[in-house]
Amino acid sequence: MRVAALCALLAACASAPPDAARIVTQAENGEARVVRIDGARVIASDTLTLAPGRHRLVVYCRYNLSIMIGDAQSAEREIEVELAPGGRYRIRARMAPEPCTVTLSRENG
Repeated sequence: MRVAALCALLAACASAPPDAARIVTQAENGEARVVRIDGARVIASDTLTLAPGRHRLVVYCRYNLSIMIGDAQSAEREIEVELAPGGRYRIRARMAPEPCTVTLSRENG
């Protein structure tokens, strides 16, 4: 099992173009992850490596606005992004004032 996971990880790294953009997903008071890229389902991760250019991302959010554990809800938000070669980005999913408010920002460095 570990060998298969290692092979999948190495294949993903090897398939990333040298000028790939990197996106990290961060949730505030909940959980968020990218679940579709350009209409294709992806294995959810908090870090993605994509070819530069225009992409349509679907972000899945899971959040709980009450104190009851069983009251968790989920939503999906679609965003269109333009990624620069070698760019570093952060998707922030905020759960207040409106659940699953998604923004993309470019990071320096």
